[in-house]
Amino acid sequence: MIPNLALWFAIHTLFGRVEHVRIGGAGFDLPVLATLNLPALVLAATAAIAVFRFKIGMIPVLLACSALGILYYLVTGQVR
Repeated sequence: MIPNLALWFAIHTLFGRVEHVRIGGAGFDLPVLATLNLPALVLAATAAIAVFRFKIGMIPVLLACSALGILYYLVTGQVR
């Protein structure tokens, strides 16, 4: 259940639009690739590298990502 929630959150964070697709009895969200949020992708990849490669703790990574997200917003004025 947790991996499913993580995948849902990642798709809806990294892409501006998703389309719900039904195949048979199952359905899933398919991201629209043209709506990729590049700054969010760079931030997520940087966080993953910091946690898994450099073994930096979750709290410092969350604080750094929050600060970078706020800085990005202040500089560009864009949420997405």
